[in-house]
Amino acid sequence: ALSSTYNNANAPMRRSLFRYTHILILPLLAVGMVLAGCDSSGSNGTENGDDDNGAATDVFPAPSDGAGYTDAIAIHLQGSDLGSRLKDASPDGSTMKSIYDGSAGGDTDIRFVSERSLTSPSAVDYSQISPVDISSRISTLTLPKSDLLERGVDAPDVSGVKTMDDLISFYLDNPKHTSANGVDFAQFTEKGVAAAISYAEGADILTDFVDGTLGADSEAEWNEAFGHFGAPRDFRAFLTDDGSIADNAPADDVDGDGETDLETEAVYIWADYTADRGGATSQDGVFSFDAFDAFVDGRSDIDNGNDPTEHAATALSVWEQTIAANVIHYANSMESDLSDLSDGDEITQSALGSDGPSESSGFEDHWGEAKIFTWTLQYHSNELSDSQLETIHDQLGSKPPYDAGVTKSDWVGTLDQIRSTIQDAYGFADENVNNW
Repeated sequence: ALSSTYNNANAPMRRSLFRYTHILILPLLAVGMVLAGCDSSGSNGTENGDDDNGAATDVFPAPSDGAGYTDAIAIHLQGSDLGSRLKDASPDGSTMKSIYDGSAGGDTDIRFVSERSLTSPSAVDYSQISPVDISSRISTLTLPKSDLLERGVDAPDVSGVKTMDDLISFYLDNPKHTSANGVDFAQFTEKGVAAAISYAEGADILTDFVDGTLGADSEAEWNEAFGHFGAPRDFRAFLTDDGSIADNAPADDVDGDGETDLETEAVYIWADYTADRGGATSQDGVFSFDAFDAFVDGRSDIDNGNDPTEHAATALSVWEQTIAANVIHYANSMESDLSDLSDGDEITQSALGSDGPSESSGFEDHWGEAKIFTWTLQYHSNELSDSQLETIHDQLGSKPPYDAGVTKSDWVGTLDQIRSTIQDAYGFADENVNNW
C-alpha cells in the first residue's frame, strides 16, 4: 500500500537526508480503533481551551492529510511489536520478518494492542492496518564502531561497519532476546527502528522547517513529524501536572466513547520518553510539555499562515535532549546494577545474574539501551560531534564488559566520563543528571 523513494546516498552523519515521497497509503484502520482523522476533546473537555502550561490548545488538530502521519503510527506499532516478540522464550523469526517487511496479515496480532486491556470490540491484527516495509525504509547510514561487534554472534559475519537494517535483519535470522555476549537484540531492534526511521525522518522534517528548505505542503510535513514523535493528539490526557506519564499510559479510552483510538489515545516511544525524562525537572524544562506545546503551537502557526520555525527548533531540541538524557539514565541504571559488587570485583555475566540468550539481565538491557540511544544521536545532534559520539561508543564497547578484567570501579569511572561528556554538551543540571 506504500511506495517510498529516498535520496540518501553519501548521507552525512550530522543530518539525516531520508526524505521520501508517499505514493499511497491506506488509512490505518481497525475495528473500533480508528487511526485517521477523528476529532477528540482535550483532557479539559474542550478542543480549544486555554492551558496554564503553555499551548493555546491542548489538542493537536486532526490532520487534513494524514498519510505520513498514519504511516508513522504504523511504524511505532511494528517496531514495538518486534522488540516484544524478541523477548519471547522461543521467538518466531518468520513472523517477525513479515512484520519487518510489512507483509504480516491474517492472524498475526499487533502486540501493542493484544498485550494491553484496551477497550475494543475485537482483537486487532495486521490484516486490519496497512503495515510499512520497514526494511526498505531503514537508512543506509552506517553505524560507527559497528564493525567491532562480534561477527556471526552480534552482527552479520561480514567485515566493515553495518547499517541498522544489517543488524536487525541478522537478529530476525537469529532470533533471541540476547546474544551469548549479552548484546540485547530486542532493545537494538525496537529502538533501532525508532532511531533510523522515526527520529531520523522526524528530525529531518523539523530541520527543514528550521532551515527554511521545506517543500510545498507544510501541514502534511508537520503532521508527519508529529506522528514520528509518537504523542497522541490528546497527549495531556496522559500526563500528570508535572509532565510525567500518568497511570493510564500507554493507551486508554480517555474520552470514554467505548473505543481506544490509537491515534488520539496511545503514547508511543519518543513522546513516552519525554515524560519519563522530563517530568518534574525544574532546571532543564519539562520535556513532555515543551515538546508537545511546540508541536501544537507550530501547527497553529501553519494553520494561521504564520512561521513555525521557532516551534520547530524547540520540538527538535527537546527531542534531542530527551535522547541524550536517555543515555545518562541508562548509564545511571548500569551503575545501580553493580550495587551488590565491591569496587574491586570483576564484572561477569554470572555475577550480574544473566541466564544467557533466552533472557536479558537488567545490566544487559541497560547497556543495550545506552548503546542504541548513542547510535540514535548520530541521525541528528546539534550538540555532540561525531568524534564525541564515537568516543562514547568506544567507552561503552561492542558488548557488555564481561570477563575482560573490568572491575566495578573501572566501569563506574567509564560511566562518569560518558555522563560528563553529555552533561557538558547539553548543560544539564546536576540535579537531573543524578536523578535520571
